[in-house]
Amino acid sequence: MKHAQTPTDMPKAFDPKAIEAGWYARWESEGLFVANARSGRPKFTMCFPPPNITGELHMGHALQTAIYDLLARYKRMNGFEVLFLPGYDHAAIATQNVIEKQLAREGTTKEELGRERFDARVQAWYEQVGATIINQLRVLGASMDWSRLRFTMDSRYVRSVMTAFVAFHERGWIYRAPRIVNWCPRDRSAISDLEVEWEEHHDTLYYIRYPVRGDGDLAAGGVVIATVRPETMLADTGIAVNPSDDRYRALVGKTAILPLVGRELPIVADEAVEKDFGTGALKVTPGHDPMDYDIGQRHSLDVLNGMHLDGRMNVPGLPYDGLPALEARARVIEDLKAEGLLVKEEPYTHQVGHCDRCHTVIEPLISEQWWLRMETMRDKAVAASAAGKVSWHPERYERTYLDWLRGLRDWNIGRQLWLGHRVPVYYCGNGHQIVSIEPPRQCTECGSSEIRQDPDVLDTWFSSALWPFATLGWPDETEDLKAFYPTDLNATAREIINLWVSRMIMTGLEFMGEAPFHDVAIHCQVQASDGRRMSKSLGTGVDPRQLIDRYGTDALRAWSASVAMSTQDVRFDESRVEGYRRFCNKLWNATRLILASPGTRAAQVPGMFEAGAHLEDRWILSRLSFAVAAVTAGIENFTFQDSINAAYAFAWNEFCDWYLEAVKDRLRAGDPVAQDVAYFCLDNLLRLLHPFMPFVTEELWSRLPREHDYLMQASWPEPLERFDEAEAEEVFGQVMTLVDELRAHRQAAGAPPRGGMLQLDPLLDRKVAELSARLGQVELVGALDHGTPLAAAPGRVSFPSGAGDARREKEKARLQGDLEKTEAKLANPDFREKAPADVVSRLEARRDSMRAALDRLNAADSEP
Repeated sequence: MKHAQTPTDMPKAFDPKAIEAGWYARWESEGLFVANARSGRPKFTMCFPPPNITGELHMGHALQTAIYDLLARYKRMNGFEVLFLPGYDHAAIATQNVIEKQLAREGTTKEELGRERFDARVQAWYEQVGATIINQLRVLGASMDWSRLRFTMDSRYVRSVMTAFVAFHERGWIYRAPRIVNWCPRDRSAISDLEVEWEEHHDTLYYIRYPVRGDGDLAAGGVVIATVRPETMLADTGIAVNPSDDRYRALVGKTAILPLVGRELPIVADEAVEKDFGTGALKVTPGHDPMDYDIGQRHSLDVLNGMHLDGRMNVPGLPYDGLPALEARARVIEDLKAEGLLVKEEPYTHQVGHCDRCHTVIEPLISEQWWLRMETMRDKAVAASAAGKVSWHPERYERTYLDWLRGLRDWNIGRQLWLGHRVPVYYCGNGHQIVSIEPPRQCTECGSSEIRQDPDVLDTWFSSALWPFATLGWPDETEDLKAFYPTDLNATAREIINLWVSRMIMTGLEFMGEAPFHDVAIHCQVQASDGRRMSKSLGTGVDPRQLIDRYGTDALRAWSASVAMSTQDVRFDESRVEGYRRFCNKLWNATRLILASPGTRAAQVPGMFEAGAHLEDRWILSRLSFAVAAVTAGIENFTFQDSINAAYAFAWNEFCDWYLEAVKDRLRAGDPVAQDVAYFCLDNLLRLLHPFMPFVTEELWSRLPREHDYLMQASWPEPLERFDEAEAEEVFGQVMTLVDELRAHRQAAGAPPRGGMLQLDPLLDRKVAELSARLGQVELVGALDHGTPLAAAPGRVSFPSGAGDARREKEKARLQGDLEKTEAKLANPDFREKAPADVVSRLEARRDSMRAALDRLNAADSEP
């Protein structure tokens, strides 16, 4: 056991910069993060969601890291062998965009650079940014097992990806076919539905008359179609109406003529058509709209690709061929007007899909792609959910997951990029296809040595779907895979549920026979202070490193835990991070006070409490018992805000503000009972806070008498039911109420912090009376014929006559002015309508507090 340091060894204030880096280096050098697959302890595993290797970590990563690491540290303290596995993702399309922007600034392109030099550039980027990400995670205090660091492009992981592709192909689930996809003209690649960002556009809705062959008035007048993209009409192959729409029933089966082109378009009836949109008649362009594609498939309509891969029009023989889409639109409108076929125009606001990486407008078009059939894996995932294999926190997100699964289509797993995992499909000079984990030397069918690989790469989410088991060595049956799979937790934001969480569950069930984790925690998203999303491009981003530089990692982590599992997204409030910085200093000063007690004893379970022991000792031990239970329950139930709030309330309000104030004189006198209780409470408090605030707690704990070298090796506080004392809580509660009133009257009187007389009913518990007088800094007297009556107990309090009259008047004027401003704001209907509910609630509470303070000041004025 090590001896405690004296308070003179401690700086007077907590300085995170002076201690954080040193502690992390010591933990890591001692190997405290390394998991032992052979240990007999129960295992707890988390594979950290791999950050994209595109640059610095952001606030979302900081929040996510806080969640993961608090659980890692909590589980270690509870006797688990914890594997907290780190890694990062190659993020193909995002990383390629970053590097192409760099090349553009240098006046070149990847094509000019060439494939070999481009690959070298990418490799250098991986090494540089990978190191940056690792260092940032260290700064955040992430207790990750760096000996097991994984990257989705390392050789072992690439082998896992190739193995999965070949296995799916052998099952007959992978095929190549032309189908409509989300196409990014800038990246020249397909992207997932889930990677499309929708933005509001203010455009024009054009009403165009299509002539119709046939008899009758309707046929003679044609049919009017409303569209926001008239340039795509050049690839129309049909017109659809709702079968229940009486306006168009007579047109079904007839033929319309495509304006400007002359192509004949069959008119079909289909339930997908919305009768209330536009005119209720829909132009069908199967090659450029997903719904149109489905209608076309149902009615055997031709599929035309009216656009090149770079977004220019592909309409050979027409004057619009080769024009960018917007230029073609303008020309089409001019020509429709000239022919008298443009009926009208009106403003139209709608949502338009953009690539989430380069923000280019997405063009739905037909492309030959690699696809993965999902039916079997989907059904297994739904069955696993029904069997309770995965628990969701909050529970409502399981519905999000299941709704998406039930509408799941085949997965477009191919991407047309230079960066990523190349599809392991090869072709020989004679046209034979080989699917192989390793590049073949010759064709397995004809022996040809003329081999070329398919140019496509795999969707990044294909490789990420394997993360929980590929990181542990799959497809080999490694020691880690046996010991640490299935993992225990995946924590992420809601927009990743379908992109990633669902796919990990499906591949884990398929290849490992078990769901890859037991719990999924969906944390909130952090918004900018004005409610917008955090974004570098919008100027709303907050760099967590700057916050750490100002307030320390512990403050940022504690704030993260306090908001992570909120039921709604939270606006970033820097003052709350600053508040946790002050909390660190509060703990620091409390430790200095306890260390200053002469002849300090070792922390141990107090063993000298008999009937008549000090009320404050029994009360604080009872409150500690409550805090241990509340903090533990919050972590176990994934309500981390409840844990940090309970620990904060115990530390600041109960232990520091009340208990240490009550025993200050006893500690200075070297009272062994007070020392025993204070050390015991502080020791347990630091253990409770360690998962949330690892650095300051480790530093303070190192200064106490202790059994272990490191707090992170200490055990979690045991349940303390033996200290639950309802009677002590009730009696000390009377003290707190009475002291609060005494302090309020002192403030109202403008009196100095000490002095005054207190008279209480002789029947009141003497412990309550004596402790209240001591904490209230007043003299307890037997009789007092003047003073302010008390509400908390029968009695009166009096402060020196005339003390602080000028100061009291000044305080009254200040309070009155603030109260009037606050009441005016609350009386404003616009403010109440637009302000968040919590802001209004805080203002109302402030108003009530100021009114009460003014009442006390006025009462002090009338005191005899």
